[in-house]
Amino acid sequence: MLSANARIFLVVVAALIPLLLIAAWLWRRFYRDDHTDPARTVAKNSLLPIAANLINKVVDFGFAVVALRFLGPEGNGAYAFVALIAGLYFLTITNWGLNDLAVREAAPDLARAPRLFSITLLLRLGIATLLMPVAAILVIGYSLIERPLSSAEMLALALLMIHLYPAALAAACSASFQAYQRMEVTALVLLLTNVVKTLVGVGALIIAPDIPARVVALAAVALGTTTLNAAVFFVLQRRMLFRTSLVWDWPTGRELLREGFPLLLNSLLLAVFFRFDVVLLRAQAGAEALGLYDAAYKVINMTQIIPPYFVAALFPLLARYAVMDRAALERMYHRALSFLQLLAWPGAVGGTLLAPTIITIIGGQAFLPGAALALAILIWYLPLSYANGVTQYVLIALRRQQSITVAFATGALFNLGMNLALIPVYGYLAAATVTVATEAVLLLPFLRTLRREGVALPLLRLAWRPAVASCVMGASMWVTLPFSPVAAIVVGMPVYFAALWALGAFGPEERALMRRMMGRSVTSSS
Repeated sequence: MLSANARIFLVVVAALIPLLLIAAWLWRRFYRDDHTDPARTVAKNSLLPIAANLINKVVDFGFAVVALRFLGPEGNGAYAFVALIAGLYFLTITNWGLNDLAVREAAPDLARAPRLFSITLLLRLGIATLLMPVAAILVIGYSLIERPLSSAEMLALALLMIHLYPAALAAACSASFQAYQRMEVTALVLLLTNVVKTLVGVGALIIAPDIPARVVALAAVALGTTTLNAAVFFVLQRRMLFRTSLVWDWPTGRELLREGFPLLLNSLLLAVFFRFDVVLLRAQAGAEALGLYDAAYKVINMTQIIPPYFVAALFPLLARYAVMDRAALERMYHRALSFLQLLAWPGAVGGTLLAPTIITIIGGQAFLPGAALALAILIWYLPLSYANGVTQYVLIALRRQQSITVAFATGALFNLGMNLALIPVYGYLAAATVTVATEAVLLLPFLRTLRREGVALPLLRLAWRPAVASCVMGASMWVTLPFSPVAAIVVGMPVYFAALWALGAFGPEERALMRRMMGRSVTSSS
């Protein structure tokens, strides 16, 4: 049975559907793009999708509260494992770096977008088909070890493998909207389908009689909502961007596969050093231990709200400046780094202090203290991760994606070796620590490549003010936390911004950029 809070949550989520439809109608009726102001374009393609994604993550947070209580640590670990295999590893292979390539090639010349959509879609579908026997081999392989997949895990994996097909269509359409700098459309579609997933998913969890059935039900819901997502994307693409029939071009397809292969390797290596610990934990400690660790990772996933949308909005401009104006590229890169550090440091300090409260809200007492300890360590990946994320896209814009592979290979080898050595002794606490350390290892090769390109990475200069301000914030939160976690947050946020202001983090250039991104006229003091 659902608690009163869970029922209230579902009513609020259901109410989002008509509200979002009204918001979309108002946006289309009254908003007009201003392509003469790049800052305003970035704001439209980042701030609005970020706001939508914040709502999305709140919905995910509420669904996690419900799902974790229905699944428990063991059921959560079982579903997390099959979702990792199909939804991370195999989906990454299906994407093959084609999103970034399609945006990079289509953004300067939108006339190429329909043909690129067709070719990349066919490539994705073909790769997904080739992965089907690989999944079967994986199941057979696990049947030969001490901890084979259960029947529920195998059925859930099969459903998630089928979902790769509609996911391919959705990803191809999403790349088209990104190339056209219409990221607000992507955000709205994802939010609407996520609302549907949450409502249907809770219903499926209620109906399912036991934990194995709930694991399968979640996979079936994922398949259904991904299909809905793809259908909506395709209809909107035909109405708002272009209509095209499927065409194939072997030379272009081969070139995209060749160009995308380094990006694929980068993504796979990134997946290895971020989530290979899941594979090791399940093999050595079982689904229950993995379920505790995954509960902490659900919070970590929520910290990836802003960077993907913000960097995706910047990427078309970065691609242009890489060709036309290297100085402008460096300025935009530094501004992006500064903004992301302002977000990362308070997130790390606040997340450490509030880890037990967050885990209690998400999963309940069954996930304490293990998940809270893991979260308190994992959260410190934020400052370096945010810097690494935008740096990767700068290197892609500079057409140095091959060099990123070296960095990811270094990070993956470090992560894999340290996890193999430490997880058998220290379990998921070792996995969390290694994840943070790997971000530092990854940054070092990035620095070398940027120097060769003549682009500076002044991370210490951009990070010290947010770091100091966050420590001041943390002290105020630590004092008020015994009274209430809410009080700690209410006190900590204004203290952080006051400390930033006192340290001079908001100079004339930052204030002018904020005003421009909000659509106000600005007169440069220079």
